[in-house]
Amino acid sequence: MQRGRIVGNKYWIGVVFFLLAAAPGCWFPVLSNVLHAKGWSAGIVQWAFILPSLAGILSPLAFAAKADRSYPAEKVLFVVLAGGALFLFLAFWFLDHSDNPVLFLIFFGINALVSAPAWSLLTSVALSNLEDTQRQFGSYRVWGTLGWVAAGWSVSMLGIDQSASTGMMASGVRVLAGFACLMLPHTPPKGGKSTGWRSSLGFDSLRVLKDRDQAVYFLTAFLFSIPLAAFYMHTPRQLEDLGVEKVAAAMTWGQVSEVVSLMLLGYVLVRWRLKYLLLFAIGCGVLRYGLYALGGAIDSTTLILIGVGMHGFAWTFFFESGRVFVDRRVAPGMRAQTQALLTLVSGGIGAVLGTVVVGELYQRLVVGHGPEGWTTYWNVLTGMCVVTGVVFAVGYKGLVVPPKAPEVPITPVPGAKP
Repeated sequence: MQRGRIVGNKYWIGVVFFLLAAAPGCWFPVLSNVLHAKGWSAGIVQWAFILPSLAGILSPLAFAAKADRSYPAEKVLFVVLAGGALFLFLAFWFLDHSDNPVLFLIFFGINALVSAPAWSLLTSVALSNLEDTQRQFGSYRVWGTLGWVAAGWSVSMLGIDQSASTGMMASGVRVLAGFACLMLPHTPPKGGKSTGWRSSLGFDSLRVLKDRDQAVYFLTAFLFSIPLAAFYMHTPRQLEDLGVEKVAAAMTWGQVSEVVSLMLLGYVLVRWRLKYLLLFAIGCGVLRYGLYALGGAIDSTTLILIGVGMHGFAWTFFFESGRVFVDRRVAPGMRAQTQALLTLVSGGIGAVLGTVVVGELYQRLVVGHGPEGWTTYWNVLTGMCVVTGVVFAVGYKGLVVPPKAPEVPITPVPGAKP
């Protein structure tokens, strides 16, 4: 069998999406409960969510610049995934065997710093190798969601929803993802040579913000990421308070709807105006936390799980369709950096600020206030989503297609050649 039939085949994009998402899918949805079961304070929980977001600020642009200018993207992906796996294992090993949270946070932070660029790099590889990104991207990206769902179900079936074993399992999955990256289609750098420290660190990508619509989208992504921080940080805590035992499996309802929305992504991208699609996504985010607030008021697990299901529509139609939108508007030599800039704005700066904000709101509104505290908390976050929608609706204009000029009949000139 020829090498080219296996190595470099586009189906490896789906495989890597599956494994890449399955790794955090093991521990991220239940991290707050795992740390709570360990007896660590809410402050430690908050720092555990801040560190990956801080890493999303520091490293993605620099690694993406290397992929755009110096090294094939699939090789950079292998380095960040395989390298991060070791530190992820050490972090959860210390979580399991030590009562000192500092050791856990140190190795957890190093893992996050190394692996933060992975998602934007893989997205860039996919968008660079698909012929029709609008129609095809969703069918490849959906494998990431399936990986997350499979991981959540596996964690609950194994009964380790409150165990450090979730992170150790994730490190093994990440090693597999790293080696699978070596099978991806070759994606050589398309940018020119670095012209200075700004280029080396990926700051050239900031040029995209000169375009009004892109600037508004990036601003909205930042604002939308602030209340989003509460989804994985505090939804599991509320579900646990309501008596749900299989929290990891319950949280995958968000990914079930994500699968549906990703399969529809190609259809809606070519039929809906992007502005309406993004407003619909923000509306789903508003409805998600509105259902949480109502569920908290009447102690309804069902309403909260429906709200969890709305998360998939909000995430996919805002962030994943946004990645396709951004990719279409930048030069090939800037694509990896621009995807990394989106990660920096949403998963980095926005997530850090969001983690701090929702952590403070949780302490003030939920702790010691009983079930009604959850209602007040989610109502505040619902209001944040509403403000985000207003900012986008007012600021985003969309590409205006000029009307087609009317055809003018041409009178043949006698003797002229046709």
